[in-house]
Amino acid sequence: MGIENVDATSADSVEVRVERIAAGGDGVGREPSGRVVFVPRTAPGDRVRVELVEQSDRWARGRAIEWLELGADHRGAPCVEYGLCGGCRLQHLAGAAQRDEKRRLVRETLRRIGRLELDVPAPVTAGGELGYRNRVTFTLRRLAGTVVAGYRELGAPDRVIDVPDCPLAEPAVREVWHDLRRMWGQEAAALPAGGELRLTLRGSVAGDVDLLVEGGEAGSRERLGHLVASVGGLVGCCHVHDDESIPVGTAGLRDTWQGLEYDLPPGVFLQVNREVSARMDQWLDERLGSLAGRSVLDLYAGVGARAVRWAALGARVVACEISRAACEAGRSVARHAGSAVTFVEGRVEDSISDLLPVDVVVVNPPRAGLPRSVTSELVSRGASALAYVSCDSATLARDLVRLSDGWQVEEVQPFDAFPQTAHVETIAWMTRR
Repeated sequence: MGIENVDATSADSVEVRVERIAAGGDGVGREPSGRVVFVPRTAPGDRVRVELVEQSDRWARGRAIEWLELGADHRGAPCVEYGLCGGCRLQHLAGAAQRDEKRRLVRETLRRIGRLELDVPAPVTAGGELGYRNRVTFTLRRLAGTVVAGYRELGAPDRVIDVPDCPLAEPAVREVWHDLRRMWGQEAAALPAGGELRLTLRGSVAGDVDLLVEGGEAGSRERLGHLVASVGGLVGCCHVHDDESIPVGTAGLRDTWQGLEYDLPPGVFLQVNREVSARMDQWLDERLGSLAGRSVLDLYAGVGARAVRWAALGARVVACEISRAACEAGRSVARHAGSAVTFVEGRVEDSISDLLPVDVVVVNPPRAGLPRSVTSELVSRGASALAYVSCDSATLARDLVRLSDGWQVEEVQPFDAFPQTAHVETIAWMTRR
């Protein structure tokens, strides 16, 4: 299990029985004194000796130095980099147990922050537990004549560990990452110069992959062109430098998303798990029912993957999104699909007062959740139904409290869109009080 040989009798070590998983993925147990201890890479039922690395009166953080007993669901991680990599947090836990913990986390977070006693079902899953990510982002650093390209180190986010392979990525993305590392040359000379780069690979359902390079110095278009030509499956690249986007080859990626053809500009948001995303949309569609003639407001709409479908089903849809590139991509696919969607470009809080009331509102905010001004507008001038798509249970619970004067939560459904990690997507379905 990659346990380091550390003096297990140290005065700073304690024995802990792990009881549950915390929101960030650490195991949670207690010292004999009752103080809570957070321990990465441990599972419920594990009995471990822990070296304490951070302490306060109420809690401590540590690292496991000796496993005295393994919980029933503790397993060997499927990734060889898991011992050091900070990208995944739950690979050591069997898949069904991961979903049980995510269900419990959503339920307890809603209870603790939102004072909501809700029946939270098991997370919906689809597809495989590995090979599901259509987009991955690596950090590349040039260090004293060598190159390290991978993810942040567990417990040391200022350091980057080299990751030659990520089993969470779709097969085509993994293959391009292998070839890219092989072909970028000594000290990654084919990539833009600079001490640190951010590299994002995104794959299409057809197996094409594009590369977004952020940071570094200008003047690498020719080298990047040779790199794109030499890596099979890599159809294009975009280098973003000082807010300037420099396309090489195909600028963006053509992808099919639930029957719609998108030309995705570099960097625009789309869900990383195709199959679970489809299940999320199916769940939403079942609750929306017939949309013919109804008005729908899609907030934080991205490229309009849901908005365009709903318009095709007869709804009058307005989509609000801050990204100009995403709005342009959404308008383009709507034209080709013959769907009448109005895209409003800008911040939701700046536009919402002009966009209400409607029949249905769907929100899919970033991890920080909804601004208070948005929740206030939704309470006072909302709709008959509201769906909240969340990637963070804590901000979801907070916002449900803010919305409670005008809205009644009818259902909450988690979705396991990020197996092996502690993240979970959740949809709350609400009706007007």
